[in-house]
Amino acid sequence: MQSLNYILFEIFLLIFVCYIAFLYLSTKFLRLRLNILDFMYVSALFLVVLLRSLFDNLDGSSIIHLFDNFIIYNDFIKLLKICMVLFFFVYLVVIYNYNNIIKIPVVEYLILVFLCFFSLVIIIVSNHLFVIFLFLEIVNICLYCLIGLNKSSNKGIEAAFKYFIQSSFATIMGFFAISLIYIYTGTLFLNELTILLYEYNLNYIFQFCLFILITIVFFKLGLFPLHS
Repeated sequence: MQSLNYILFEIFLLIFVCYIAFLYLSTKFLRLRLNILDFMYVSALFLVVLLRSLFDNLDGSSIIHLFDNFIIYNDFIKLLKICMVLFFFVYLVVIYNYNNIIKIPVVEYLILVFLCFFSLVIIIVSNHLFVIFLFLEIVNICLYCLIGLNKSSNKGIEAAFKYFIQSSFATIMGFFAISLIYIYTGTLFLNELTILLYEYNLNYIFQFCLFILITIVFFKLGLFPLHS
């Protein structure tokens, strides 16, 4: 049970995504009357709860491995989470003001953005290469939907479709590279791969797989020089 104290942030965030989805379905099928401002208030309240869940007792020099080494937790990760929550406070204001200028489906937008937020948090705390790549795919699915969310924009739908096709090929190559890494090392834990990479003279196939994997991550996140 003590391990759950370190992932309260992730648990609350997942509950929040489910709750927003439930409110959205309630407005569609149960005729619940909620406006955009109500969803903004609920989102801000949950962000406060998330921020409060991060204030726990943790020594600054300690690194905690949880759930059979699948999750790593330290103060740097906690600092990243705090920065992400503060950023989302500002982002809610931007979404609300943007909606006053150009009408967008805000509720669907919030569900996708917070699901993407949850996946990014899991990527940050994860110590397993397959789990990182799996939740990176969830981030990409959210991005496909966000790009093509405006149904009246043909360019947005076209861009989302092109991104989906190109990213599908990158996903195939990524899982192939992960498979080769596991064949040659017998592990996908990042701390063990780091030890193998620095202390042992690994062959060129393993190094080539790492290069492919890093390139694919850059492509999926839109990082330079694969940003366009």
